[in-house]
Amino acid sequence: MASKRKELCLSEKINAIKLVESGRSCRSVANELNVGRTQIMGIVKRKRELFEDFENNAPSDRKRQRRITGNEEINDLCWKWFQDATTRNINVSGPLLQEKARKFASDLGKNEFKASNGWLESFIKRNNIVFRTKSGESADVDNSVVEDWKTKLPELLNSYDPKDVFNMDETGLFYRDSGNKSYVVKGSDCHGGKRSKDRLTILCCTNMVGDKEKLLMIGKSRRPRCFGKMDVKSLPVTYKHNKKAWMTSEIFTDWLKSFNAKMKREKRNVLLFLDNAPCHPKLTLSNVTLKFFPPNTTISAVRPRRDSSNENALPSTSVTAYHT
Repeated sequence: MASKRKELCLSEKINAIKLVESGRSCRSVANELNVGRTQIMGIVKRKRELFEDFENNAPSDRKRQRRITGNEEINDLCWKWFQDATTRNINVSGPLLQEKARKFASDLGKNEFKASNGWLESFIKRNNIVFRTKSGESADVDNSVVEDWKTKLPELLNSYDPKDVFNMDETGLFYRDSGNKSYVVKGSDCHGGKRSKDRLTILCCTNMVGDKEKLLMIGKSRRPRCFGKMDVKSLPVTYKHNKKAWMTSEIFTDWLKSFNAKMKREKRNVLLFLDNAPCHPKLTLSNVTLKFFPPNTTISAVRPRRDSSNENALPSTSVTAYHT
């Protein structure tokens, strides 16, 4: 006699339980679903576990039985925390989930639990969680401007050694902002809440061979409380301040003059690429030539490339411009 063993998905198992609870026998339900009677009896015995999975939005087409790992209590606490966090518009990332899981494990005395990437993947799949972007924005620029610059850049770089070609830009470090991406239950809304505006401005500058200049950091306080009695000059960055922690023409001019003085001491004439921002004044310096990008553009790659047929040849450059 041929076996009637057939794996049912979660939604079919829930339906089978409801049919049995309505008064039908396990045999009649088994015949209707074309499975064995003992399989239906086993499903009914696991009713509580299956309904818990169903209520927690586990994939309805899942056929394999949930594997008991011994971490169910940790998983349950993580799931409750996840539901609360997403309700309050807190962005949830993989590392944050893992950190919470480790904390719950420590509170439960399960110090052997490591919240590995494998655990994270299983937790996400089991609870039907996806990673989504909450919002986004972009700028635009005329494609002809980009193409024009892509042809001009190699000519500008030909008279400079790669170590004398620098690119400078600022970035905002929103150190209390959790970002705009979060794990959410598949099919649910993904709304963003009010995001923290606390920030620092960081000026980064590097050349084509990867040599980095000392970072410039701009904060709001003249002497942040966290510095304590530390000498600001001993920091690994140059620290400046203003009320909004933004770059200003005065701060940028001071940085440029300091950078120019360094190049003068090293007897180098360099090319510095920077964006066309209002806080970037057009100065004439002795050892630094400024080259401003068109609005809304920057450089995605500026790298040296040697001619393989001539080891002594100077490196050429491969340049790509793109919209920001």
